[in-house]
Amino acid sequence: MSSRAPAGRVAEVFYSIQGEGATAGMPAVFVRLQGCSVGCAWCDTKYSWDPEAGRAVDLDALVDEAAAFPCRRAVVTGGEPLESSLFVPLLRSLGERGFAIEVETSGILPPPRVGRAVQWNVSVKLAGSGVAESRRIQPASIRGFLAQDAWWKFVVTDDADVAEVLKLAERFALPRARILLQPEAVRREDLLERSPGVVEACKRHGFGFSPRLHVLLWGARRGV
Repeated sequence: MSSRAPAGRVAEVFYSIQGEGATAGMPAVFVRLQGCSVGCAWCDTKYSWDPEAGRAVDLDALVDEAAAFPCRRAVVTGGEPLESSLFVPLLRSLGERGFAIEVETSGILPPPRVGRAVQWNVSVKLAGSGVAESRRIQPASIRGFLAQDAWWKFVVTDDADVAEVLKLAERFALPRARILLQPEAVRREDLLERSPGVVEACKRHGFGFSPRLHVLLWGARRGV
């Protein structure tokens, strides 16, 4: 391959099951790109924030690393993966290697044209994230993901968060059948304690429930 292949930085690559969202439980190769400028207070991958951290990798080597696992579903995440220079070429290359592709994003940037079928998992941040509204709510980006038939995953802790989700759903006409509520928890005991209340909110409002299977199974561990 060309020595001019795109290069960038990656936090980690690992093989596990998808722990969250509409495809929870499915085996997947996770490619966590380095760098995030959003800054959620409860983020459990803060090691991926610094764009100069992680390890340097070129595109060809990164795709080879992902393809070495016995799975052809990739979850491209971060950090905020859309901020990475590797993002678009990575999705195109993974698609060429036969991967079904999911992307986990905060929705602060609009979906770029990648020329591949992508499952967009958009986690728009709520006020409890500690991120300013002017930063976390980007109407043009949200409308761009709506046009891509995205899934909408909201991390919630209480009824006030659910009320905020309802307002956003009304403001942007988000389809309720594609909205998922996920309890905020990085410890197994917190997840078990908070999940029943989130399930009840899902039942009241017609939302789906997103687990955190990796937390349930392994707790606050990296690379699982």
